[in-house]
Amino acid sequence: MPNYLRFGVTIVLFLFTCRALPAADDLEKQLLKQAPQVMEQLRLRGYKNVGVLKFRVKKGNEASSDQVGSLNLRLTKKLELALVVANNARDPMGLIGDASKVAAEIPGASHLSKEGREKLFSREYPLAWGDEEVVPDAFLTGVALISSDLRTMTVGILGFDQTSDSLFPLAKFEAKPDLEDLLDSGESFTVRGVFDNGSLSMTQEERKDKATEEALTTSLTVKQETEGQSSSFASKKHPLNSTDAPIVLEIRYDNQIQDIEFRDGAAFVPEPQEGQDVMLIVRRKANDKRLGLVLKVNGENTLGRETVADAQAKTWVLEPDRKEWGFQGYYDSANNTMERFKVLSQAESKAKEIDYGEFVGSISVSIFPEQKVKPKVSTELLTDEGEDFQILTQGDFPKEKPSNLGALKQQLAQNVTRGLISNGETEGQSLDSTKFVKDSIPIMTATVKYYSPQDLPE
Repeated sequence: MPNYLRFGVTIVLFLFTCRALPAADDLEKQLLKQAPQVMEQLRLRGYKNVGVLKFRVKKGNEASSDQVGSLNLRLTKKLELALVVANNARDPMGLIGDASKVAAEIPGASHLSKEGREKLFSREYPLAWGDEEVVPDAFLTGVALISSDLRTMTVGILGFDQTSDSLFPLAKFEAKPDLEDLLDSGESFTVRGVFDNGSLSMTQEERKDKATEEALTTSLTVKQETEGQSSSFASKKHPLNSTDAPIVLEIRYDNQIQDIEFRDGAAFVPEPQEGQDVMLIVRRKANDKRLGLVLKVNGENTLGRETVADAQAKTWVLEPDRKEWGFQGYYDSANNTMERFKVLSQAESKAKEIDYGEFVGSISVSIFPEQKVKPKVSTELLTDEGEDFQILTQGDFPKEKPSNLGALKQQLAQNVTRGLISNGETEGQSLDSTKFVKDSIPIMTATVKYYSPQDLPE
């Protein structure tokens, strides 16, 4: 193990701050509108318990897939949260907690075929509250179609039960992708203009809209530069190879540096072999400011294995007096453990390619500046509607399940306004904690694909 990994690694859990209600958070707003209507349709069909399965995403002319960055999982969680908000605490409909995770354990289960759908109803699933397990009456899933210019996302919510020959529609709407949607769909971009002196007079809504526009522009530039290049291409625009990027990402297998290739509008590294030791190294470029790092593998944060949006994720802090950091697995500061990256065998990897597999074959990195000026507080966030909006933009299901739906709603409302700083120790390494309030807008984000799953047919 390189010596620099034995020193303290600074971490911070993101401190949430109230922020203005940005127009760019269109997906969350639309889900809040659609969820009550979806719940009403489910009740009219007589369903008592339902679950939400992993979404599929289609970008431009690409085939639809359940492996588009971490957007598939985030769309699923957003719909789950919207249904919780819309659910009646006095007469609740049972909602499964993370149905996709349970479905991943059922061989052959998939909503893409009648046989696969039947297997989804072959076992009981735990509800999101209490201790009860039930066989669902129905499942919901969906598909998101992102236009080639990245400016429109059409979302369809679908359902099926044990008697369904095919999926039936429950809702359809259009939303404008925002910064988090672009990030979680695996786009790579840099954002600079929102951090100049002029940004101090901008509202958080204006900053986010401007950042989204910059991200759209740079994402399309990156895609256009490498699109059609079927062989390795020396990209000058991709954040992982751009002079504008604040960091360098190095990927090693058995301590051997892997070349990052740029082709077909994306970045790739060779697939690791079973048993190889995987290490990710992040190096700062010339910069005297503190930076926040969110590093994900397979859509899961290396700090805590969470799948929330990067702006709400736990963050590694890159202090200016240190230039290099190494990561060998998923770190859990609460339990003082590290689970090393494991390269699966071919058989194990193929098994994870089923529709509900968690391994998406990607490594993503986002860099955030430290927040120096606190955004203006929006009075809209102090209303009930504003609280519901915050649950969808910032909320996550608690690790300890509450006893009932009312308690779950209360916990979700509390968790969007509280911050936590934690520390831990892993394999003799000291994980120091420090106060660091990160800006909600990243300086850069980039994704590398290391594994191409064999997607299931439509």
